Amino acid sequence: MDLATVAVRSVPDWSFHADRETIVSEPHARPSMPVSSGDLVLHMGLTCKPAAQLRLFEILNLGSEAQHARHWMKQSDQYRLKFEQHTEFISITLLFPEAGSAAVPPDLLNKIADIPDIEAIILTKVQMTPVPIGTAEATPFSTKMFGGTMRGGMDVRSSLVPDESGFITYSVHSESGAPEEVGRRIQRLIEMETYRTLCLLGLPLARRAGGSLAESELRLIDVVNSMSTQSAEDDEKLFEKLSRLLQESGALRASTRFRFGASTAYYNLVLQRLTSLEEAKLDDLQTISGFVRSRLDPGIATIESVASRQKTLIDDLSQALSQLRTRIDLALNRDNQSLLKSLDARHRQQVLIAQTVEGLSAVAITYYAVGLLSYVLKGAAPILPAAVPHSVVLAFSVPFVVSAVWMSLHHLRAKWDKHE
Repeated sequence: MDLATVAVRSVPDWSFHADRETIVSEPHARPSMPVSSGDLVLHMGLTCKPAAQLRLFEILNLGSEAQHARHWMKQSDQYRLKFEQHTEFISITLLFPEAGSAAVPPDLLNKIADIPDIEAIILTKVQMTPVPIGTAEATPFSTKMFGGTMRGGMDVRSSLVPDESGFITYSVHSESGAPEEVGRRIQRLIEMETYRTLCLLGLPLARRAGGSLAESELRLIDVVNSMSTQSAEDDEKLFEKLSRLLQESGALRASTRFRFGASTAYYNLVLQRLTSLEEAKLDDLQTISGFVRSRLDPGIATIESVASRQKTLIDDLSQALSQLRTRIDLALNRDNQSLLKSLDARHRQQVLIAQTVEGLSAVAITYYAVGLLSYVLKGAAPILPAAVPHSVVLAFSVPFVVSAVWMSLHHLRAKWDKHE
């Protein structure tokens, strides 16, 4: 490419990173919907299988292009719709402009609820009241009410108790603020309610895991106590018990790790949303922020306590297994040393036996050699001097024969030892 071509080009031909588009678009994801006085907002967090999600899209008249999108917004004659795909659930937000609960199609929620394999986690209703909530025109709550004044002078009230249709209702009155600004505040309020619910999903699991955890802790105490009282012969049984207990504890921790980690992450998001709402106390009402914090903190403390106990239990089990393994290794070393001593003693016995056999073999070989020599002397008697009897010759040859046989056997044994 020459310099003239570079000078003419008006737009750089960048080679972008594969994830750049996702990174750039993420700050603009999940936009809020403008909310005005009198609007009704329904927010639903659902878990469903792919077939149930397709059926949900059919009911909401969402096209195929929305099935693979993480965020999707649609405007219909009756409402504005926002669809969002989250990590473990999907959310549907319906906004009915300047209308009360009667504006909701009577069969819409029933159709969604009747879809097989669909479960509702979050059901939130935000009713924008055009008049102050304390007046007679505003719908009062039949149970204890929480609320306060939030950022921008927005008055928020709620009982935080589901109504007969399962929705937790927030009544909101905002005297000022553009619809876009009010929509952003309402979205933070809905996100706070969403993350508050998801945060506590780990609490029932923590309570169920706590029972199994307590039982495992007692079993560990029994095994550790047995290690100090039982003999080394029972170490193998104790090792099997500890190994089985470690496997069970590891499986329990693996089954709860995601849920506990998600609860902690959602808890931090709740705190962020509560801070951004900047709720101020109103009259003698307990603030929503104060109520939420007072209920979430003990739940999160329970979850973190169970997670910490799981980690401590696994660490203690690993340490006990290490100690027991060391004890078993020491016992094996003692047994091996005893075996080696026994083998050494047997080897010494075999050496002594071999030396004894070697001496006897020298005697036997000498005996046969002298016998052969006697036959030789008898055959050579005619040519030998008569003055020297052959018995005397045999007697004098015995020491020499014994020495020769012994030296031959010693040489052979030395050669074998060197080869080994």
